[in-house]
Amino acid sequence: MRYLGWILALLFAAAGVAGYFIFYATLERGYAEQAEEIKMWTAKVAVMQEGKPIDTSSADTALTDTASTRPQEFTYGNLIATIPSDDLFSSSKPGELSAKGKGELDKLLPVLKTSQGDVAIMVHTDNVRVGSSLRDRYPTNWELTALRAAVIARYLLERGIDYKRLVPCGISAARPLASNSTSEGRAKNRRVEIYLR
Repeated sequence: MRYLGWILALLFAAAGVAGYFIFYATLERGYAEQAEEIKMWTAKVAVMQEGKPIDTSSADTALTDTASTRPQEFTYGNLIATIPSDDLFSSSKPGELSAKGKGELDKLLPVLKTSQGDVAIMVHTDNVRVGSSLRDRYPTNWELTALRAAVIARYLLERGIDYKRLVPCGISAARPLASNSTSEGRAKNRRVEIYLR
C-alpha cells in the first residue's frame, strides 16, 4: 500500500509521455509542415508582385529583396482566361466546382500542359458580405476566394498540372473591374483570372 502512490505517479508520468508522442508531437509536426508550406506560398506571391520569374529552388531569396528593386507596376503574367465565378462554382455549394466550371477549366488544359512557368489563379469577388448561412465557414470574402483558388488549383493538379507551377490566390474584392453599386458591375467583379508566367 505504501508504494501505491509512487506507482500511480509513475503511471501518470508514463501516460503523459505517451500522450505527448502520440498526440502532441504529431500535431507539432503537422504545424511545422503547414508553416513551411505557408512560407513557400508567401515567397511565391512576393516574387510575383515584384514582377520577377519565380525560382522554386530557393524560396527564401524572395523575402530578402529590398523595396527599391520592385518595379512601379507589376503584372501577374499573361492573362489566358477570365471566367465568371458564377460559371465555375455551384450556387448551392459555393466552394465546389460545377460541371460547367470543370468544363471551362478543361478547355485551358491544352495550353497549360504545353506551356511552362507558373499558373497564377486569381479569384476575385464583389464587395457584398458573405451570407449569414455561410459566415461560419467563410467569415469574409478573403476566405471564400482563397478556398476557391485552392479548389481550382486542386482540380488542375488532378488533371496533370505540376503542383509547383500552381499559385492560387484569393484576392477578395480588392481589385474590382466595375462598380459594385450595380448588379451588373458586381457580376463582372465575381471572376477568376488565370495567368501564365
